Amino acid sequence: MNALSNVKLLAKMTALSAALIGLNAQAADKVVGYIPSYKNMTAVVDLVDLSQLTHINLSFLNPNANGVVTAGGDPVCMPGTFGGNVTGSELSYVINKAHQAGVKVLVSVAGGVIPSCSGDWQTLLSPANRANTVNNLLNFVSSYNLDGLDVDIEGVVLTAIDNAGNYTPFIQALRNGLPSGKLLTSATASYNGGMVPTSSLPYFDFVNIMSYDAVGPSWGVSGNEHSSYAQAQSDIATWKARGLSKDKLVLGVPFYGYGFGGYAPSYSISDIVAQFGAGAAQQDVIGNLCNGCSYITYNGLPTIRAKTQLALQEGSGVMIWELSQDASGSNSLLSAINNEMDAGGGPGNTGDCPAWVEGTPYDVGDVVLYQGGYYVAEYANPGYIPTVSTYFWNPTTAAACGGENPAGFSQKIEAEGFTNMNGVQLEATSDTGGGQNIGWIDSGDWMAYSAMSVPAAGNYRVELRVASPSGAQLSLDLNGGQTQLGLVDIPATGGWQNWQTVSLDVPLPAGPFSFGIYAPVGGWNINWFSLTQL
Repeated sequence: MNALSNVKLLAKMTALSAALIGLNAQAADKVVGYIPSYKNMTAVVDLVDLSQLTHINLSFLNPNANGVVTAGGDPVCMPGTFGGNVTGSELSYVINKAHQAGVKVLVSVAGGVIPSCSGDWQTLLSPANRANTVNNLLNFVSSYNLDGLDVDIEGVVLTAIDNAGNYTPFIQALRNGLPSGKLLTSATASYNGGMVPTSSLPYFDFVNIMSYDAVGPSWGVSGNEHSSYAQAQSDIATWKARGLSKDKLVLGVPFYGYGFGGYAPSYSISDIVAQFGAGAAQQDVIGNLCNGCSYITYNGLPTIRAKTQLALQEGSGVMIWELSQDASGSNSLLSAINNEMDAGGGPGNTGDCPAWVEGTPYDVGDVVLYQGGYYVAEYANPGYIPTVSTYFWNPTTAAACGGENPAGFSQKIEAEGFTNMNGVQLEATSDTGGGQNIGWIDSGDWMAYSAMSVPAAGNYRVELRVASPSGAQLSLDLNGGQTQLGLVDIPATGGWQNWQTVSLDVPLPAGPFSFGIYAPVGGWNINWFSLTQL
C-alpha cells in the first residue's frame, strides 16, 4: 500500500469513527440483562462485561403479605443463593458496580414463579392495599438509588389481576409516583392470558418481549424449538399489532435451553458448550428435533446474531434471560449481541447517510454488500486487515450517499454460520483465510441459514467453496425444502483440504428466506458460499 493509500485510509477511518460515535450517541439501542437474586448476584456482576450492557434487572423482589418490602435495610422477600434473602449490602454492591460502568439498574418484581415469602399479588393490588404496595416499592427504588422498576407479573397471576381491573391502575400509580428520569418497564409473554393489557403500554418506558419457552420440560409438544427465529418474528408482529411502538419494543432472547428424551431438562449455554464443545454454539439443536426424540433446543451464536439484527430493525434492543448462563470467550452470546450492535450502529438516522460518506465517492475497488436489510461498504485495501466497514440502515443505496450504486451485490456466508443443521461437524481449515469449515458430511446431512435476504428478487449465482477426495453432490433449497433450487456436482479435488469453487445460477426471492444446503451424496467439506446478483 502506498503512502497516499495510507493517508486516504486513515482519513476515512477517522471520519468513520466520528460518524459512528455520533450515531451511537443518538441511538436508543438497549441491551437489558436479568440477574436472578438466587444466582449469587455479586459473583455474576463481577464476571459479566458490564460495558456490553445498558440495563440490568435484578430479579425478583416481592412484598410480604402486608405489602412490606424491606425490614432492617434488607429485602423481606428476594430469595438468595444459599437460603434466606439477599442482603441490602449485596444489592448495594451490585448497583454501585453497575453504576460505575454507566449501566442503569432496575429491580424486577414478581416473576414467573412467586416465592412462598410473597404476599398474594391479587390482594396486594386491590384498591384497599394498592397505595401501600406502590409506596413501599417506590421507597425501595429511592433507598437503593435504583434507576427504576421492572414489572414481571406473569401468567394466571397477571390474568387474575387484570380481570379484576387492578393491573393498569397499579402501573399508572407507579408511573405517577416515580421521579422524573426513573424508568418503568415490563416483561411480557405473547400468548392469550400472558400479555400485559394494552391499556398499560403508555405508562412503560419500554417492554421486554419474552420470546421463548414455546416448549419446555412440562409443557408444549416436544419436537419444536423453544425459541426459534420465526417465533421472534411472530411475537414482534403481535406486539406491533397491539400498538407497541418500535422505541418501546425490546426483544427477549434466552441464554439457556431445554432437553427432552434422554437429555437433562435444562441447560445454560455455558453447560452446552462445556458438554458438547464449541461447535455446539454454532447451532440451535443437539440430537433429533422430533416428538418423542432426544434433543436439546436453545439459541446458538448465529440465531442470536440474527435476532439482534431483527431487534434493531423492528425494535429498540435486546433483553437477556439471564446473564449467569452465558458462555465465555468466543462462545459468549452477550458478546455476539454486542458485536451486532457495534456493527449496526443502531437504527438512528434511519434512511440517512453517515456524515463521512456524504459528498465522498467510493474509491475504485470499493464494494457495497447487502446484508440483512442494510448496505455495508467495505474498502478494498490489499494487504490491510481488517477492512474498514460501516452500515447504512433502511437500506440506503450507495448512489444516495454520494457514490455509484454497483450493478449488483455479493454476499459471502461462512458455512459454519448456520442456524440449524443435521449430522455435520466443524474443523479447522487450511483454505485461504483460515478459520473453520464444515466436514463429516454424510448422505442426508444438511445445513440451514435462516433470515437471509437479497435486495431484489431475481437471478443469482451461488458459489460454494468445497473439497472432496472422490467427488460428491449437494443440492440447494429454500425454506426447509419447499423450493428446490437444483443439484451441484462436486468434483474430486484430491483431498479433504484441497479446495475448489463450484457454482449454480438460481432464482431467489427478496427475502427473508431460509437457505438450505443438503447432501444427497456425502463425502465432502464446505468452507463458505456466496450469493451474487446477475
